Amino acid sequence: MLATYEHALSLTRRMLELARNGDWDALVALESERGKVIDQLRLHDPRPADGSSKRKRELIRELLQLDEQIQALTQDWMHELRSVLGSLSTEQRLSRTYGT
Repeated sequence: MLATYEHALSLTRRMLELARNGDWDALVALESERGKVIDQLRLHDPRPADGSSKRKRELIRELLQLDEQIQALTQDWMHELRSVLGSLSTEQRLSRTYGT
């Protein structure tokens, strides 16, 4: 199981790097891959806190910390994306209204 946790952590570190670089397409693809690994963990290790080894707890803690950083970066991106989409929507309404 530790190897699977290590793999999930490796993928999460790469996801953070992609988020920092703004490579959103690659981030989404990698998140899908990591989701499969996390699903394996849920299936084969449904109660990781019960009797967890120290290393497993460290891995889970780091996964959660990295996820928080990724979430903060993606929230900034989503806010920016909403702003751009809002501008496009306004532009389209003006174009329809004034025929430009």
